Amino acid sequence: MQFPADVSSTPEFSGAVPLFPLPSVSLFPNVMLPLHVFESRYRQMVDDVLKTHRTIAMAVLQEGWQINYETNSCPLHRAVCLGQIVADERLDDGRYFLLVQGLCRAELDHELESDKPYRIGQIIVRKDVYPSTPVIDRDHRQQELVHYFKQIFDDLDLDSSLIQALESGVPLGELCDVIAHAMRPDADSAKRLLEQFDVDQRSDLVLELLKLQYRRTRSAIPRIFPPTFSLN
Repeated sequence: MQFPADVSSTPEFSGAVPLFPLPSVSLFPNVMLPLHVFESRYRQMVDDVLKTHRTIAMAVLQEGWQINYETNSCPLHRAVCLGQIVADERLDDGRYFLLVQGLCRAELDHELESDKPYRIGQIIVRKDVYPSTPVIDRDHRQQELVHYFKQIFDDLDLDSSLIQALESGVPLGELCDVIAHAMRPDADSAKRLLEQFDVDQRSDLVLELLKLQYRRTRSAIPRIFPPTFSLN
């Protein structure tokens, strides 16, 4: 299948794309995710997509995945993130180091029959929704999110230009995704965030996560940002 040059600007896009499901690593739009790909089925997937559209859909495995992880029958959450491989390095033994850019949210409509060792899904791209009548004060919510983010990651050297961008120059939906990526949510939280197209409600979920992390002891807070390479 031929993909548009810029999938993220094509909200009507609907098509087949390889699925890369993981139990505890999730991709969000507007961020970069480093990946270490070593399983043979996913090395084959990367080989194939690098020759064509370089596009995959990152999916989240449902609870109970441990029993059937080696198969392609593990149930997936419908909410996925369409991503594009923007950098790749193939090692001598066939493993890959990748950098994947999150493009947009999507829904897994159904999976397709295939002779490939990996899974392929029919997906439908979903746009962010900004209700015409906001249920929150979006400017204030933006400031809340940045405030808690800076409190949690207080050891980051955030220059004034980045702070200004976070506080005012980034759309609320994008800000939510960037912060969600930094928080490394568990599978259930990632699923809730990915399936929430309403930006106001998504910001509620992100604020809830931030406040929860803020209340925890500093020793329990993940401090690596951006994250290191994730394993498949």
